Amino acid sequence: MLTFAVFVGIAALFWIILTLNDSVQEGCIVNVKINNKPDTITFISNVPKTIHVEVKDKGSSLMRTIWMKKPTVNLNFRELAEHGQFICSRSDMMSALKETFGSTATIISSSIDSLRLVYTDNPGKSIPVVAMVKASARAGYIVYGNPVSDPPRVTAFGPREIIDTIHRVMTKSYVEKDLSETKSFVSELKSIPGVRLIPGVVNVKVNVEPLVAKEDVVMVVAENVPQDENLLLFPSKVRVSYYVPLSEFSDDKKAVRVVVDYNDLSEHRGERLPLRIEPIKGIPAVNPKLHADSVEYTLVR
Repeated sequence: MLTFAVFVGIAALFWIILTLNDSVQEGCIVNVKINNKPDTITFISNVPKTIHVEVKDKGSSLMRTIWMKKPTVNLNFRELAEHGQFICSRSDMMSALKETFGSTATIISSSIDSLRLVYTDNPGKSIPVVAMVKASARAGYIVYGNPVSDPPRVTAFGPREIIDTIHRVMTKSYVEKDLSETKSFVSELKSIPGVRLIPGVVNVKVNVEPLVAKEDVVMVVAENVPQDENLLLFPSKVRVSYYVPLSEFSDDKKAVRVVVDYNDLSEHRGERLPLRIEPIKGIPAVNPKLHADSVEYTLVR
């Protein structure tokens, strides 16, 4: 059995040697690299990272090129760029592929046989990102604050006459429903014709917090009182209850204000004025309720 195995191994070795001398056709992934590009140049067009090439050559040569090292086609920016365009013709691409695989190789086909890329040397403009997310939370939770983007700003490159008209960029639109926890996801930015955005994707965060019940004592404010009059209220403070996001529970800031309107005197001839509760911008107060619907008043002239 050992002798048989040795002869099988020798036969396989001879078969591999003979096979490597045969001409074979192979498909492979080739990296695309643009050399000698100045740092001040930014491509507006998307530069392909790889191309698929069908190549024919001796098996030994292909093995050295494909298996021993990762094939890369090198394109010279200084030779192919002019007046804002990088143009690599079919003949230029075939010549570059020949240099990659060797003079004995035959290039059968390539997924990209030519390139026409637009570039600019104008400096970029920093532009804020608007996260286009319509979000809602399930009962007992709240979407607290606007969706935020990370990074909050991106850099736009392109012709100056276009860049100067751009004041914000937006993510793609999303709808998130019934959220019970903070959600983060990656979003592409909406493309702008003739403009390159770097980075082209951002992280979007939708902050969701549980609601907790809170009670507070709030000063009653009288509105629309003439300067020569004074409206005395009894009591001057009332108790209110509402729900706030968990992170705001220990905050001493008032989330609502309670008011009475002097103009209501014409409709309420009795000794009491109705109370009205209003939210204060900054801290959301969900389902606010007054523990009293009116207060006594005395008008002093």
